[in-house]
Amino acid sequence: MTTPQQWPAGQLLQHAREREGLSKAEAARRSRLSESWWRRLETGINIRDGKKIPITPTPEALAKAAQAVNLPINQVLEAAGLAPERENPEDLQAEAAQLLKALPMSLQREAVAYLRGLTVGSRQG
Repeated sequence: MTTPQQWPAGQLLQHAREREGLSKAEAARRSRLSESWWRRLETGINIRDGKKIPITPTPEALAKAAQAVNLPINQVLEAAGLAPERENPEDLQAEAAQLLKALPMSLQREAVAYLRGLTVGSRQG
């Protein structure tokens, strides 16, 4: 059950997890994150020395969590305030090219294969 103080990305993850019929442990396993980290992603807080501290998850952790519960990655990143705010398609394409170039060659091939899959999927839908 979501709470009024729960952060928007956590609400999305929790609703999706519940919709998929997954426990927190199973969602964590699917995402390859620890169960304690999954709980923090849903609540948006970490408790240290009895104090509630807002979490600062990486885009990678949020992407893993989104995929584990079948949510669009960008939707979760947006809810967490981490989505690119580029409106100009040329800027977005330039950023994508820059990110791709920064990857090792083996990951570039993987990223291109993933993008090709997205392209095929968008033509079928």
